[in-house]
Amino acid sequence: MATLDELFDTAGARLRTAAAAPSSDRPTSARHLDQFLSALTEPLGMGDEDAPQSSVTSDLVYHLRKASDALQSAQGLLPSPGGGPAEGHLLDAAAAVHAVRDVIESHRGPDRVPLTAYAYALTTGPAHHYLTRRCAELAWGAADVASTLAQAALDPSIAAAFTDVRRFLSEASVFGRDGTRDADTAIGALSLTLPVTPVQAHPTDRTRDVPANLAEDCDRLSRAAFETLHHRSDHRMSGSDLQQLARWTAMQRLLSGRVLLRVADELPDEAAASLRESAQVLRGSAQAWQKSATAWHRIVDISDPRSHPKLPAPSYEIVRRGEVVRLPQVVPHPATLIAHTAAVRVGQLLYGPQWRPETATRPDPRGGSEILADAQGAGALAAALYRLPAAGWQLALAAPQAVSLARGGLVTDVFEHQAPGPENHRFRPVHPHQLEALSRSYKAVLPAEQASAVSLLDVAAQAGVPVPRALLDAAAHSTLAAAAQGWGPARRAAGPDQSGIRVQQRPQVRQRRTSL
Repeated sequence: MATLDELFDTAGARLRTAAAAPSSDRPTSARHLDQFLSALTEPLGMGDEDAPQSSVTSDLVYHLRKASDALQSAQGLLPSPGGGPAEGHLLDAAAAVHAVRDVIESHRGPDRVPLTAYAYALTTGPAHHYLTRRCAELAWGAADVASTLAQAALDPSIAAAFTDVRRFLSEASVFGRDGTRDADTAIGALSLTLPVTPVQAHPTDRTRDVPANLAEDCDRLSRAAFETLHHRSDHRMSGSDLQQLARWTAMQRLLSGRVLLRVADELPDEAAASLRESAQVLRGSAQAWQKSATAWHRIVDISDPRSHPKLPAPSYEIVRRGEVVRLPQVVPHPATLIAHTAAVRVGQLLYGPQWRPETATRPDPRGGSEILADAQGAGALAAALYRLPAAGWQLALAAPQAVSLARGGLVTDVFEHQAPGPENHRFRPVHPHQLEALSRSYKAVLPAEQASAVSLLDVAAQAGVPVPRALLDAAAHSTLAAAAQGWGPARRAAGPDQSGIRVQQRPQVRQRRTSL
């Protein structure tokens, strides 16, 4: 998916092409330039009560409108646009700017409620100054287009009107770039948010597409974590969902470590040592996730008993009396399916597109050179795998909240952990201490995931591959941790240099008597 930086860069490239190779149909070019200027003001109207529009942004909008007025005057002097084909560079630039607006809006719902943690980062003043600065850069490119149109005009009045357009756009660019030195460039790594809807991996998938597909899966998991933490989804995670989610996440980390070990065999000693060290750190993260899954072994969520201890076969008398009860069939939470798909994708990178976790035998791994070719180098591979612990950290932070929401339907068959009660049932409500143990297991995941992310970023840095998404994730993690302190929305995004891990409040546990 394209990031904000990539969309702005695309628009700038199209403007440079339009200025270097102007169309012979000047009326059509003027109309297309007018459409581009209208689109350019859209990302600048993102101010809200948290970060109202600054004076620099207001000045930029003012000069853009003056340029648009001058362009309207020029169009009034030109003949009607011809019906022949015209270059579409300006329309492509306008489409890229429209896409910038779409990316920003995708992180908020129709009622302006944030859908992801990254939405909070967009409400800060430096974030708005990033948009202002990038739009000011595009205004300079549009000024070059207007200058080209002025030079090609034979009528002095038309040339003067286009000159006025160029002057206003040049002033807009100078003022916009000079007053936005505090722009938060990390916002440029933001991409379109995706719905929490699984997209299954297929044997026909190309292995070179795994990094991009994996990034999309991680974006979906990040949004699922945010929705869980902020009660934004009607589909809550059950105990079975959390247990299976932890298992698939542990498998992702193990497979990622094996990928790094396979690639290390193809690299010099120093680079190989870094990859092997990261593989070891990922193994620790996998162990932490597996321990969180193990904590559910003797706990059953009666609303979704997909994962439960082995039950004895019903006796003849129970069957004769018709007291056999079928367990309910529950649709898994999408995050569980997405985590499974992410594990499949890493396995495809290691074993080939035909691999599935259900395969009885482990196939021979692919060559390290093949994996490096698909990932475009060791640094890019580390940057792609970094997205897994970055999203996993958010899931681990939100998991205790999911436990708190599901606590009313959790039962256990471990006698010493059962809540006191007169009923003589095998399964009785879990004890508060057992719920605390569940939450502690997820808290242990947080430092393990952070260590994995840092290790992979170090590998990418050694290879000279920048990971601009890391700064954006750091701000989002700080925001999520602040929100988790009070189980409420954060009012502003924390800086990227702040720690993404804080102590989480212990959820209050209520007991409810039930039997299975």
